Amino acid sequence: MFKAILKVLRSVREYKIYAIITPLFMIGEAAVECALPFVMSKLVDEIEFAESIKVLIPYFIIIIGMSVVSITCGILGGRFASYASSGFAKNLRKDLYRKVESFSFENIDHFHSSSLVTRMTTDVTNAQNSFAMTIRIVVRAPLMLIFSAIMAFITGGHMAWIFVVAIPVIGIIFFVLAKLAMGIFRRVFKRYDALNESVQENVAGMRVVKTFVREDFEDQKFSNASNSLSKDFIKAEKIVALMTPLMNTSIHIVYMITMFLAGYIIFSTSVPGLNKKGQVVPVDGKLSISQMSALLTYGIQILMSIMMISMIVTMLVMSFESIRRIGEVLDEEPTIRNPENAITEMEDGSVIFDHVSFKYKKEAERYAVSNLDFTIKSGQFIGIIGSTGSGKSTLVNLIS
Repeated sequence: MFKAILKVLRSVREYKIYAIITPLFMIGEAAVECALPFVMSKLVDEIEFAESIKVLIPYFIIIIGMSVVSITCGILGGRFASYASSGFAKNLRKDLYRKVESFSFENIDHFHSSSLVTRMTTDVTNAQNSFAMTIRIVVRAPLMLIFSAIMAFITGGHMAWIFVVAIPVIGIIFFVLAKLAMGIFRRVFKRYDALNESVQENVAGMRVVKTFVREDFEDQKFSNASNSLSKDFIKAEKIVALMTPLMNTSIHIVYMITMFLAGYIIFSTSVPGLNKKGQVVPVDGKLSISQMSALLTYGIQILMSIMMISMIVTMLVMSFESIRRIGEVLDEEPTIRNPENAITEMEDGSVIFDHVSFKYKKEAERYAVSNLDFTIKSGQFIGIIGSTGSGKSTLVNLIS
């Protein structure tokens, strides 16, 4: 799989600069968003003891400035990510098309034309979406998780261990669900190939279908392929759909535990009446209300980062199978290659078969045609006569 990913990523080429710049903006956005709750907690402390609004103005300016930086980084990151992913998909389609053009008939038969169409459309789109997610969310979500966890320890001390314990538990649940979904998505893409093959055969042979009144048969054939695809997608989506309610449940449980413990610490370690306003002030080294507020914000950021990572995992689960299928096409070596000094123009249009034998697969026991030996002069008209299955079409196709 890793080899296939590296091969596919070669198609980034001239859009590499956008792919590099995007994560940098995501790092900036994550850093600023993690610093904001800390500044907000300081502002709350100042509001509690401030005698004048002038004391709070610097905090307001800092918060507004940080918000502008965060929004700017997010906008630019999204813009450059769209450039990089769209350009990557464009190059990847070109590379696939050029590769298919170099294939022999044997190579085409190996994949089937319907499968090649799916790989150049649906699979490339999945690869494009996962690439855009990777350079944006895959960078942003883990950084948000790490930065928020660090700031949670700085702000809330030992209380932050609640989130540290919750992370691996939630991560294991998502890993199991993703592994179950991956096997189903692998079958889904094979169903896509069967569906496209049904459509292609029906459209290409429309005259034959109508001549022999086979519309009902073809309709049933398409319905079977479509129903199989639908059933597999429903199974996969049911598994993926479990992630959101599990994530929300985890957030609420952790949120309640944090609130209970933080409230207990605040009320059990505070000493009232120490400031001029007679407000409750916590003992030095213990938790204040502003710290609890910041801690809850960091907790939500940590858990939301896990949710974002779970969404990324779901997208990557789908795209890994697409990338593997694309890699198979790019790795395929044409069975027939032109020599270095290939002849591309002929002055004489004569066709000469000199003891030619041919079979469609190497492992086939018998040749489709064998020991063909004849000459057709330029401008000459020849009729090929034979019973069904004698190799007339094979012989004509061999001329090209």
